[in-house]
Amino acid sequence: MKRSSVGRAWIFVAALVIGVVFLAPIVALLSRVDNVVLQETLQKKTFTTSLMTTLVTAGAGSGLSVFFALFFARTFALYSWRAKRVARLVLLIPFLIPNFVLATAYVIAWNPGTGLLNSFVKFPFGLYGTWGLIVLFAVSHMPIAFLIFEDRLRRIDSSLREAARLSGAGAIRIFLKIDLPLVSPSIWGALALCFALNIAAFAIPAWIGAPERAYTLSYRIYQSIQLGGLDGFPQAASYGLVLFALVLPTLLILALAHRGGKKYETISAKASRVRVEEPQGRSWVFFQFAFATYHLFAWLAPLSMLFASTLVPRGCLQANGLACLSELNFLTYRYVLLELPETHSALTGTFIYGPLSALLILVLSLLLLMTFRESKWAVRSSELTFLLASSTPGAVIALGLIMVLSGRFGINLYNTAWIVVAAFMVKHMNLAFQPLRAGLDSISGSLVEAARLSGASRSETWRRILLPILRPELIGGFFLVLVPILGELTMSVFLVSPQYHSVGTLLFDLQDYADQSSAAALSILLVGTVLLLNELTVRLTNGRLGY
Repeated sequence: MKRSSVGRAWIFVAALVIGVVFLAPIVALLSRVDNVVLQETLQKKTFTTSLMTTLVTAGAGSGLSVFFALFFARTFALYSWRAKRVARLVLLIPFLIPNFVLATAYVIAWNPGTGLLNSFVKFPFGLYGTWGLIVLFAVSHMPIAFLIFEDRLRRIDSSLREAARLSGAGAIRIFLKIDLPLVSPSIWGALALCFALNIAAFAIPAWIGAPERAYTLSYRIYQSIQLGGLDGFPQAASYGLVLFALVLPTLLILALAHRGGKKYETISAKASRVRVEEPQGRSWVFFQFAFATYHLFAWLAPLSMLFASTLVPRGCLQANGLACLSELNFLTYRYVLLELPETHSALTGTFIYGPLSALLILVLSLLLLMTFRESKWAVRSSELTFLLASSTPGAVIALGLIMVLSGRFGINLYNTAWIVVAAFMVKHMNLAFQPLRAGLDSISGSLVEAARLSGASRSETWRRILLPILRPELIGGFFLVLVPILGELTMSVFLVSPQYHSVGTLLFDLQDYADQSSAAALSILLVGTVLLLNELTVRLTNGRLGY
Protein backbone atom coordinates (compact mmCIF):
# COMPACT_ATOMS: atom_id res chain seq x y z
CA MET A 1 0.00 0.00 0.00
CA LYS A 2 2.86 2.33 0.84
CA ARG A 3 4.52 1.88 -2.52
CA SER A 4 1.15 2.20 -4.25
CA SER A 5 0.48 5.57 -2.58
CA VAL A 6 3.96 6.75 -3.49
CA GLY A 7 3.35 5.67 -7.06
CA ARG A 8 0.05 7.57 -7.25
CA ALA A 9 1.65 10.66 -5.75
CA TRP A 10 4.47 10.44 -8.27
CA ILE A 11 2.06 10.26 -11.22
CA PHE A 12 0.39 13.48 -10.11
CA VAL A 13 3.56 15.37 -9.19
CA ALA A 14 5.48 14.11 -12.24
CA ALA A 15 2.73 15.38 -14.55
CA LEU A 16 2.80 18.73 -12.78
CA VAL A 17 6.60 19.02 -12.80
CA ILE A 18 7.03 17.90 -16.39
CA GLY A 19 4.21 20.14 -17.58
CA VAL A 20 5.27 23.29 -15.70
CA VAL A 21 9.04 22.85 -15.83
CA PHE A 22 9.49 21.59 -19.35
CA LEU A 23 6.51 20.86 -21.56
CA ALA A 24 4.48 24.03 -20.92
CA PRO A 25 7.14 26.50 -22.19
CA ILE A 26 7.90 24.30 -25.20
CA VAL A 27 4.23 23.75 -26.08
CA ALA A 28 3.57 27.46 -25.67
CA LEU A 29 6.47 28.26 -27.98
CA LEU A 30 5.25 25.77 -30.58
CA SER A 31 1.77 27.24 -30.38
CA ARG A 32 3.12 30.60 -31.52
CA VAL A 33 4.77 29.11 -34.60
CA ASP A 34 2.80 30.34 -37.58
CA ASN A 35 3.06 27.93 -40.50
CA VAL A 36 3.17 30.76 -43.03
CA VAL A 37 5.86 32.60 -41.08
CA LEU A 38 7.77 29.36 -40.57
CA GLN A 39 7.78 28.57 -44.30
CA GLU A 40 8.81 32.12 -45.15
CA THR A 41 11.59 32.00 -42.56
CA LEU A 42 12.93 28.66 -43.77
CA GLN A 43 12.99 29.89 -47.38
CA LYS A 44 14.97 33.03 -46.63
CA LYS A 45 18.63 33.12 -47.55
CA THR A 46 19.38 34.73 -44.17
CA PHE A 47 18.01 31.63 -42.42
CA THR A 48 20.15 29.28 -44.54
CA THR A 49 23.23 31.39 -43.84
CA SER A 50 22.52 31.48 -40.09
CA LEU A 51 21.85 27.74 -40.01
CA MET A 52 25.15 27.00 -41.76
CA THR A 53 27.00 29.42 -39.48
CA THR A 54 25.48 27.69 -36.45
CA LEU A 55 26.30 24.17 -37.66
CA VAL A 56 29.82 24.96 -38.86
CA THR A 57 30.94 26.96 -35.83
CA ALA A 58 29.28 24.64 -33.31
CA GLY A 59 30.59 21.51 -35.02
CA ALA A 60 34.15 22.75 -35.52
CA GLY A 61 34.24 24.24 -32.02
CA SER A 62 33.12 21.01 -30.39
CA GLY A 63 35.68 19.05 -32.43
CA LEU A 64 38.52 21.29 -31.25
CA SER A 65 37.23 21.10 -27.67
CA VAL A 66 37.32 17.30 -27.74
CA PHE A 67 40.78 17.20 -29.34
CA PHE A 68 42.45 19.41 -26.74
CA ALA A 69 40.45 17.90 -23.87
CA LEU A 70 41.56 14.38 -24.75
CA PHE A 71 45.19 15.49 -24.98
CA PHE A 72 45.16 17.16 -21.55
CA ALA A 73 42.89 14.64 -19.81
CA ARG A 74 45.15 11.65 -20.39
CA THR A 75 48.07 13.23 -18.54
CA PHE A 76 45.89 14.47 -15.67
CA ALA A 77 44.26 11.05 -15.33
CA LEU A 78 47.48 8.97 -15.40
CA TYR A 79 50.08 11.11 -13.66
CA SER A 80 50.56 12.99 -10.42
CA TRP A 81 52.82 15.97 -9.79
CA ARG A 82 53.18 18.94 -7.47
CA ALA A 83 50.61 21.68 -7.86
CA LYS A 84 48.41 19.38 -9.94
CA ARG A 85 45.27 20.88 -8.41
CA VAL A 86 46.44 24.37 -9.38
CA ALA A 87 47.14 23.20 -12.94
CA ARG A 88 43.70 21.61 -13.07
CA LEU A 89 42.07 24.84 -11.89
CA VAL A 90 44.02 26.74 -14.56
CA LEU A 91 42.60 24.38 -17.16
CA LEU A 92 39.04 24.81 -15.89
CA ILE A 93 39.02 28.61 -15.60
CA PRO A 94 37.44 29.18 -19.08
CA PHE A 95 34.57 27.01 -17.85
CA LEU A 96 34.21 28.84 -14.53
CA ILE A 97 34.16 32.38 -15.90
CA PRO A 98 31.12 33.55 -17.90
CA ASN A 99 31.33 33.34 -21.69
CA PHE A 100 30.69 37.06 -22.11
CA VAL A 101 33.67 37.88 -19.89
CA LEU A 102 35.96 35.74 -22.03
CA ALA A 103 34.50 37.28 -25.17
CA THR A 104 35.06 40.79 -23.77
CA ALA A 105 38.68 39.87 -23.00
CA TYR A 106 39.21 38.67 -26.58
CA VAL A 107 37.72 41.88 -27.96
CA ILE A 108 40.07 44.02 -25.88
CA ALA A 109 43.05 41.84 -26.77
CA TRP A 110 42.44 41.24 -30.49
CA ASN A 111 39.98 43.79 -31.78
CA PRO A 112 41.21 44.34 -35.37
CA GLY A 113 41.51 48.09 -34.87
CA THR A 114 42.46 48.62 -31.23
CA GLY A 115 43.47 45.19 -29.88
CA LEU A 116 46.21 45.44 -27.27
CA LEU A 117 47.91 42.22 -28.39
CA ASN A 118 47.85 42.90 -32.13
CA SER A 119 51.38 44.30 -32.07
CA PHE A 120 52.68 41.10 -30.41
CA VAL A 121 50.61 38.37 -32.04
CA LYS A 122 47.63 38.77 -34.34
CA PHE A 123 44.52 36.65 -34.10
CA PRO A 124 44.65 34.20 -37.06
CA PHE A 125 42.12 35.04 -39.81
CA GLY A 126 40.69 37.88 -37.70
CA LEU A 127 38.74 37.79 -34.45
CA TYR A 128 35.30 38.68 -35.74
CA GLY A 129 33.36 36.16 -37.77
CA THR A 130 33.29 32.41 -38.21
CA TRP A 131 36.85 31.62 -37.12
CA GLY A 132 36.55 33.70 -33.97
CA LEU A 133 33.33 31.90 -33.06
CA ILE A 134 35.00 28.51 -33.53
CA VAL A 135 37.95 29.44 -31.32
CA LEU A 136 35.81 30.92 -28.52
CA PHE A 137 33.46 27.93 -28.57
CA ALA A 138 36.43 25.56 -28.38
CA VAL A 139 38.10 27.42 -25.51
CA SER A 140 34.89 27.92 -23.50
CA HIS A 141 33.69 24.33 -23.58
CA MET A 142 36.93 22.36 -23.71
CA PRO A 143 36.95 22.02 -19.87
CA ILE A 144 33.57 20.25 -19.98
CA ALA A 145 34.94 17.60 -22.35
CA PHE A 146 38.07 17.42 -20.18
CA LEU A 147 36.03 16.52 -17.09
CA ILE A 148 34.29 13.74 -19.00
CA PHE A 149 37.53 12.24 -20.35
CA GLU A 150 39.50 12.61 -17.12
CA ASP A 151 36.99 10.53 -15.19
CA ARG A 152 36.81 7.79 -17.83
CA LEU A 153 40.59 7.57 -18.35
CA ARG A 154 41.27 7.49 -14.61
CA ARG A 155 39.07 4.42 -14.22
CA ILE A 156 40.87 2.34 -16.84
CA ASP A 157 42.64 -0.66 -15.30
CA SER A 158 46.36 0.17 -15.37
CA SER A 159 47.23 -3.50 -15.91
CA LEU A 160 45.99 -3.15 -19.50
CA ARG A 161 48.60 -0.49 -20.21
CA GLU A 162 51.29 -2.42 -18.35
CA ALA A 163 50.62 -5.54 -20.42
CA ALA A 164 50.81 -3.53 -23.63
CA ARG A 165 54.03 -1.85 -22.48
CA LEU A 166 55.63 -5.22 -21.66
CA SER A 167 54.63 -6.40 -25.13
CA GLY A 168 56.70 -3.59 -26.65
CA ALA A 169 53.94 -1.09 -27.42
CA GLY A 170 54.86 2.59 -27.27
CA ALA A 171 52.82 5.40 -25.72
CA ILE A 172 51.10 6.33 -28.97
CA ARG A 173 50.16 2.74 -29.77
CA ILE A 174 48.83 2.22 -26.22
CA PHE A 175 46.69 5.33 -26.59
CA LEU A 176 45.33 4.27 -29.99
CA LYS A 177 44.73 0.60 -29.13
CA ILE A 178 43.63 0.79 -25.47
CA ASP A 179 42.69 4.26 -24.27
CA LEU A 180 40.91 5.50 -27.38
CA PRO A 181 38.57 2.49 -27.82
CA LEU A 182 37.67 2.53 -24.13
CA VAL A 183 36.76 6.22 -24.14
CA SER A 184 35.05 6.21 -27.56
CA PRO A 185 31.52 6.38 -26.06
CA SER A 186 32.64 9.36 -23.98
CA ILE A 187 34.03 11.03 -27.11
CA TRP A 188 30.65 10.92 -28.80
CA GLY A 189 28.98 12.12 -25.63
CA ALA A 190 31.43 15.02 -25.25
CA LEU A 191 31.00 16.01 -28.90
CA ALA A 192 27.21 16.03 -28.51
CA LEU A 193 27.31 17.99 -25.25
CA CYS A 194 29.72 20.63 -26.56
CA PHE A 195 27.71 20.93 -29.77
CA ALA A 196 24.50 21.49 -27.80
CA LEU A 197 26.17 24.17 -25.67
CA ASN A 198 27.62 25.87 -28.76
CA ILE A 199 24.36 26.14 -30.68
CA ALA A 200 22.58 27.47 -27.58
CA ALA A 201 25.23 30.11 -26.79
CA PHE A 202 24.31 33.77 -27.15
CA ALA A 203 27.12 35.85 -25.63
CA ILE A 204 29.89 34.66 -27.93
CA PRO A 205 27.86 35.15 -31.13
CA ALA A 206 26.78 38.60 -29.87
CA TRP A 207 30.34 39.74 -29.09
CA ILE A 208 32.27 37.92 -31.84
CA GLY A 209 29.89 37.00 -34.65
CA ALA A 210 27.57 40.01 -34.85
CA PRO A 211 30.23 42.64 -35.77
CA GLU A 212 31.01 40.60 -38.91
CA ARG A 213 27.33 39.71 -39.45
CA ALA A 214 28.04 36.05 -38.77
CA TYR A 215 24.67 35.53 -37.12
CA THR A 216 23.80 32.24 -35.42
CA LEU A 217 20.24 31.05 -34.82
CA SER A 218 20.35 32.07 -31.15
CA TYR A 219 21.28 35.62 -32.14
CA ARG A 220 18.54 35.65 -34.82
CA ILE A 221 16.00 34.97 -32.05
CA TYR A 222 17.28 38.01 -30.18
CA GLN A 223 17.15 40.12 -33.34
CA SER A 224 13.55 39.10 -34.02
CA ILE A 225 12.43 40.25 -30.55
CA GLN A 226 14.65 43.34 -30.51
CA LEU A 227 13.52 44.62 -33.88
CA GLY A 228 9.94 43.36 -33.97
CA GLY A 229 8.86 43.41 -30.34
CA LEU A 230 5.74 41.32 -29.76
CA ASP A 231 5.17 41.20 -33.52
CA GLY A 232 8.50 39.43 -33.86
CA PHE A 233 7.44 36.50 -31.68
CA PRO A 234 6.23 34.27 -34.54
CA GLN A 235 9.55 34.61 -36.34
CA ALA A 236 11.49 34.17 -33.08
CA ALA A 237 9.40 31.07 -32.38
CA SER A 238 10.31 29.71 -35.82
CA TYR A 239 14.01 30.14 -35.11
CA GLY A 240 13.49 28.66 -31.64
CA LEU A 241 11.76 25.61 -33.12
CA VAL A 242 14.71 24.94 -35.43
CA LEU A 243 17.16 25.47 -32.57
CA PHE A 244 15.26 23.02 -30.36
CA ALA A 245 15.14 20.51 -33.20
CA LEU A 246 18.95 20.69 -33.46
CA VAL A 247 19.29 19.87 -29.75
CA LEU A 248 17.15 16.72 -29.84
CA PRO A 249 19.65 14.57 -31.82
CA THR A 250 22.41 15.55 -29.39
CA LEU A 251 20.29 14.29 -26.49
CA LEU A 252 19.85 10.99 -28.32
CA ILE A 253 23.61 10.74 -28.88
CA LEU A 254 24.22 11.45 -25.18
CA ALA A 255 21.79 8.69 -24.19
CA LEU A 256 23.40 6.22 -26.60
CA ALA A 257 26.87 7.21 -25.39
CA HIS A 258 25.80 6.59 -21.80
CA ARG A 259 24.44 3.16 -22.69
CA GLY A 260 27.48 2.38 -24.83
CA GLY A 261 29.80 3.33 -22.00
CA LYS A 262 28.39 0.52 -19.89
CA LYS A 263 29.70 -2.02 -22.41
CA TYR A 264 33.28 -0.90 -21.74
CA GLU A 265 34.25 -2.09 -18.27
CA THR A 266 37.16 0.14 -17.32
CA ILE A 267 37.41 -1.28 -13.79
CA SER A 268 36.11 -4.71 -12.87
CA ALA A 269 36.55 -7.17 -9.98
CA LYS A 270 39.09 -6.96 -7.17
CA ALA A 271 42.13 -7.48 -9.36
CA SER A 272 41.63 -4.19 -11.18
CA ARG A 273 44.17 -1.50 -10.43
CA VAL A 274 44.26 2.21 -11.10
CA ARG A 275 47.83 3.39 -10.62
CA VAL A 276 48.96 7.01 -10.80
CA GLU A 277 52.56 7.46 -11.91
CA GLU A 278 55.14 10.24 -11.78
CA PRO A 279 55.55 12.02 -15.16
CA GLN A 280 58.99 11.98 -16.72
CA GLY A 281 60.90 12.14 -20.00
CA ARG A 282 60.48 14.17 -23.15
CA SER A 283 56.72 13.56 -23.29
CA TRP A 284 56.33 15.37 -19.96
CA VAL A 285 58.40 18.31 -21.19
CA PHE A 286 56.29 18.48 -24.36
CA PHE A 287 53.08 18.36 -22.31
CA GLN A 288 54.24 21.21 -20.08
CA PHE A 289 55.13 23.33 -23.12
CA ALA A 290 51.81 22.58 -24.84
CA PHE A 291 49.85 23.21 -21.64
CA ALA A 292 51.52 26.57 -21.00
CA THR A 293 51.24 27.72 -24.62
CA TYR A 294 47.58 26.78 -24.94
CA HIS A 295 46.47 28.52 -21.76
CA LEU A 296 48.64 31.56 -22.38
CA PHE A 297 46.81 32.34 -25.61
CA ALA A 298 43.43 30.77 -24.72
CA TRP A 299 42.67 32.91 -21.69
CA LEU A 300 45.65 34.16 -19.67
CA ALA A 301 46.84 36.81 -22.15
CA PRO A 302 43.32 38.09 -23.00
CA LEU A 303 42.27 38.27 -19.34
CA SER A 304 45.53 40.03 -18.48
CA MET A 305 44.74 42.68 -21.08
CA LEU A 306 41.22 42.89 -19.71
CA PHE A 307 42.60 43.55 -16.24
CA ALA A 308 45.26 46.00 -17.47
CA SER A 309 42.63 48.06 -19.28
CA THR A 310 40.84 48.67 -15.96
CA LEU A 311 43.91 50.20 -14.28
CA VAL A 312 44.65 53.03 -16.71
CA PRO A 313 42.66 55.97 -18.11
CA ARG A 314 40.05 55.01 -20.70
CA GLY A 315 41.49 54.43 -24.14
CA CYS A 316 45.04 55.10 -22.98
CA LEU A 317 46.38 51.63 -23.76
CA GLN A 318 44.95 51.74 -27.26
CA ALA A 319 46.45 55.18 -27.87
CA ASN A 320 49.80 55.02 -26.03
CA GLY A 321 50.44 51.33 -25.43
CA LEU A 322 52.40 50.10 -22.40
CA ALA A 323 53.50 53.66 -21.55
CA CYS A 324 50.13 54.01 -19.81
CA LEU A 325 51.24 51.59 -17.08
CA SER A 326 52.90 54.56 -15.36
CA GLU A 327 49.40 55.99 -14.76
CA LEU A 328 47.92 53.06 -12.81
CA ASN A 329 44.78 53.86 -10.82
CA PHE A 330 41.48 52.36 -9.71
CA LEU A 331 39.25 55.13 -11.02
CA THR A 332 37.43 52.79 -13.40
CA TYR A 333 36.38 50.54 -10.52
CA ARG A 334 35.26 53.60 -8.56
CA TYR A 335 33.20 54.77 -11.51
CA VAL A 336 31.59 51.36 -12.05
CA LEU A 337 30.78 50.73 -8.39
CA LEU A 338 29.86 54.23 -7.21
CA GLU A 339 29.01 56.45 -10.17
CA LEU A 340 27.49 54.28 -12.92
CA PRO A 341 23.71 54.48 -12.27
CA GLU A 342 22.89 51.06 -13.73
CA THR A 343 25.35 49.19 -11.49
CA HIS A 344 23.09 49.19 -8.42
CA SER A 345 20.15 47.56 -10.21
CA ALA A 346 22.46 45.08 -11.95
CA LEU A 347 24.13 44.03 -8.70
CA THR A 348 20.72 43.79 -7.01
CA GLY A 349 19.36 41.56 -9.76
CA THR A 350 22.42 39.34 -9.80
CA PHE A 351 23.24 39.02 -6.09
CA ILE A 352 19.70 38.96 -4.69
CA TYR A 353 17.67 37.03 -7.23
CA GLY A 354 20.63 34.81 -8.13
CA PRO A 355 21.13 33.36 -4.62
CA LEU A 356 17.34 33.26 -4.14
CA SER A 357 16.98 31.17 -7.30
CA ALA A 358 19.78 28.86 -6.20
CA LEU A 359 18.14 28.41 -2.80
CA LEU A 360 14.73 27.63 -4.32
CA ILE A 361 16.34 25.12 -6.70
CA LEU A 362 18.12 23.43 -3.80
CA VAL A 363 14.97 23.25 -1.65
CA LEU A 364 12.84 21.88 -4.50
CA SER A 365 15.47 19.26 -5.38
CA LEU A 366 15.68 18.17 -1.75
CA LEU A 367 11.88 17.97 -1.39
CA LEU A 368 11.64 15.81 -4.50
CA LEU A 369 14.29 13.43 -3.21
CA MET A 370 12.63 13.28 0.22
CA THR A 371 9.29 12.47 -1.39
CA PHE A 372 10.50 9.90 -3.91
CA ARG A 373 13.52 8.33 -2.21
CA GLU A 374 11.83 4.92 -2.05
CA SER A 375 10.88 4.98 -5.74
CA LYS A 376 13.90 4.62 -8.04
CA TRP A 377 11.71 5.08 -11.08
CA ALA A 378 10.37 8.35 -9.75
CA VAL A 379 13.85 9.67 -8.99
CA ARG A 380 15.13 8.60 -12.39
CA SER A 381 12.16 10.23 -14.13
CA SER A 382 12.83 13.48 -12.28
CA GLU A 383 16.47 13.29 -13.26
CA LEU A 384 15.58 12.84 -16.94
CA THR A 385 13.09 15.72 -16.76
CA PHE A 386 15.68 18.11 -15.37
CA LEU A 387 18.30 16.87 -17.82
CA LEU A 388 15.98 17.65 -20.72
CA ALA A 389 15.27 21.10 -19.30
CA SER A 390 18.97 21.87 -18.77
CA SER A 391 19.75 20.77 -22.33
CA THR A 392 17.12 23.05 -23.86
CA PRO A 393 18.61 26.29 -25.24
CA GLY A 394 18.12 29.23 -22.90
CA ALA A 395 16.51 31.30 -25.65
CA VAL A 396 13.83 28.63 -26.13
CA ILE A 397 13.12 28.49 -22.38
CA ALA A 398 12.92 32.28 -22.15
CA LEU A 399 10.50 32.60 -25.07
CA GLY A 400 8.37 29.75 -23.75
CA LEU A 401 8.14 31.26 -20.28
CA ILE A 402 7.19 34.66 -21.71
CA MET A 403 4.24 32.98 -23.41
CA VAL A 404 3.26 30.86 -20.40
CA LEU A 405 3.72 33.51 -17.69
CA SER A 406 2.41 36.63 -19.43
CA GLY A 407 -1.20 36.23 -18.28
CA ARG A 408 -2.34 33.86 -21.00
CA PHE A 409 -2.86 31.05 -18.47
CA GLY A 410 -3.85 33.16 -15.48
CA ILE A 411 -0.31 33.85 -14.20
CA ASN A 412 1.40 37.08 -15.22
CA LEU A 413 5.07 37.39 -14.25
CA TYR A 414 6.15 39.17 -17.41
CA ASN A 415 8.32 42.25 -16.83
CA THR A 416 9.07 41.10 -13.27
CA ALA A 417 12.13 39.53 -11.71
CA TRP A 418 10.18 36.39 -10.85
CA ILE A 419 10.01 35.22 -14.45
CA VAL A 420 13.82 35.23 -14.43
CA VAL A 421 13.78 33.18 -11.22
CA ALA A 422 11.45 30.72 -12.95
CA ALA A 423 13.81 30.52 -15.95
CA PHE A 424 16.79 29.84 -13.68
CA MET A 425 14.86 27.06 -11.93
CA VAL A 426 13.95 25.41 -15.23
CA LYS A 427 17.46 25.64 -16.66
CA HIS A 428 19.62 24.80 -13.63
CA MET A 429 17.57 22.38 -11.53
CA ASN A 430 19.75 19.49 -12.70
CA LEU A 431 22.89 21.05 -11.18
CA ALA A 432 21.50 20.71 -7.64
CA PHE A 433 19.54 17.51 -8.17
CA GLN A 434 22.51 15.47 -9.40
CA PRO A 435 24.94 15.97 -6.46
CA LEU A 436 22.11 15.53 -3.94
CA ARG A 437 21.03 12.30 -5.56
CA ALA A 438 24.63 11.03 -5.72
CA GLY A 439 25.14 11.86 -2.05
CA LEU A 440 21.89 10.17 -1.09
CA ASP A 441 22.77 7.04 -3.05
CA SER A 442 26.09 6.79 -1.18
CA ILE A 443 24.34 6.57 2.21
CA SER A 444 23.86 3.02 3.40
CA GLY A 445 20.26 1.94 3.74
CA SER A 446 21.14 0.28 7.04
CA LEU A 447 21.27 3.73 8.69
CA VAL A 448 17.71 4.50 7.65
CA GLU A 449 16.57 1.02 8.62
CA ALA A 450 18.19 1.31 12.06
CA ALA A 451 16.48 4.66 12.63
CA ARG A 452 13.13 3.19 11.63
CA LEU A 453 13.54 0.23 13.99
CA SER A 454 14.43 2.68 16.77
CA GLY A 455 11.08 4.37 16.33
CA ALA A 456 12.24 7.46 14.42
CA SER A 457 9.71 9.03 12.10
CA ARG A 458 10.54 9.85 8.50
CA SER A 459 11.04 13.54 9.28
CA GLU A 460 13.29 12.69 12.24
CA THR A 461 15.36 10.36 10.06
CA TRP A 462 15.96 13.14 7.56
CA ARG A 463 16.59 15.81 10.20
CA ARG A 464 18.98 13.81 12.41
CA ILE A 465 20.69 11.42 9.97
CA LEU A 466 20.35 12.16 6.26
CA LEU A 467 20.54 15.99 6.22
CA PRO A 468 23.71 16.16 8.39
CA ILE A 469 25.38 13.60 6.10
CA LEU A 470 24.23 15.50 3.02
CA ARG A 471 25.52 18.84 4.31
CA PRO A 472 28.52 18.98 1.88
CA GLU A 473 26.22 18.22 -1.07
CA LEU A 474 23.73 20.87 0.09
CA ILE A 475 26.39 23.55 0.41
CA GLY A 476 28.20 22.52 -2.75
CA GLY A 477 24.98 22.19 -4.72
CA PHE A 478 24.01 25.76 -3.79
CA PHE A 479 27.30 27.15 -5.11
CA LEU A 480 27.28 24.89 -8.19
CA VAL A 481 23.93 26.42 -9.14
CA LEU A 482 24.86 29.96 -8.14
CA VAL A 483 28.04 30.16 -10.25
CA PRO A 484 26.33 29.68 -13.68
CA ILE A 485 23.43 31.90 -12.59
CA LEU A 486 25.82 34.77 -11.83
CA GLY A 487 27.29 34.47 -15.32
CA GLU A 488 24.01 33.87 -17.17
CA LEU A 489 23.13 36.10 -20.12
CA THR A 490 21.12 34.17 -22.73
CA MET A 491 17.84 34.06 -20.78
CA SER A 492 18.41 37.36 -18.97
CA VAL A 493 18.75 39.34 -22.20
CA PHE A 494 15.26 38.18 -23.25
CA LEU A 495 13.68 38.63 -19.80
CA VAL A 496 15.29 41.94 -18.78
CA SER A 497 12.73 44.45 -17.55
CA PRO A 498 12.51 47.69 -15.55
CA GLN A 499 12.40 45.52 -12.41
CA TYR A 500 15.30 43.26 -13.32
CA HIS A 501 18.78 43.83 -14.66
CA SER A 502 21.84 41.64 -14.17
CA VAL A 503 25.57 42.08 -14.43
CA GLY A 504 25.41 40.19 -17.72
CA THR A 505 22.82 42.48 -19.28
CA LEU A 506 24.70 45.55 -18.06
CA LEU A 507 27.89 44.24 -19.68
CA PHE A 508 25.93 43.65 -22.88
CA ASP A 509 24.71 47.26 -22.83
CA LEU A 510 28.19 48.63 -22.04
CA GLN A 511 29.60 46.65 -24.95
CA ASP A 512 26.93 48.10 -27.23
CA TYR A 513 27.78 51.61 -26.00
CA ALA A 514 31.50 50.98 -26.62
CA ASP A 515 32.35 51.56 -22.94
CA GLN A 516 34.98 48.82 -22.82
CA SER A 517 36.76 50.10 -19.70
CA SER A 518 33.63 49.89 -17.56
CA ALA A 519 32.74 46.52 -19.08
CA ALA A 520 36.25 45.26 -18.30
CA ALA A 521 36.12 46.43 -14.67
CA LEU A 522 32.73 44.81 -14.13
CA SER A 523 34.03 41.62 -15.77
CA ILE A 524 37.05 41.43 -13.46
CA LEU A 525 34.83 41.86 -10.39
CA LEU A 526 32.56 39.08 -11.62
CA VAL A 527 35.50 36.74 -12.34
CA GLY A 528 36.87 37.32 -8.84
CA THR A 529 33.46 36.54 -7.33
CA VAL A 530 33.08 33.31 -9.32
CA LEU A 531 36.58 32.06 -8.45
CA LEU A 532 35.99 32.88 -4.78
CA LEU A 533 32.72 30.94 -4.80
CA ASN A 534 34.46 27.98 -6.40
CA GLU A 535 37.14 28.00 -3.69
CA LEU A 536 34.46 28.21 -1.00
CA THR A 537 32.71 25.22 -2.55
CA VAL A 538 35.93 23.17 -2.49
CA ARG A 539 36.72 24.05 1.12
CA LEU A 540 33.21 23.68 2.53
CA THR A 541 32.74 20.26 0.90
CA ASN A 542 36.29 19.01 1.62
CA GLY A 543 37.00 18.74 -2.11
CA ARG A 544 33.92 16.62 -2.91
CA LEU A 545 32.44 19.40 -5.05
CA GLY A 546 33.94 22.34 -6.91
CA TYR A 547 37.12 22.43 -8.98
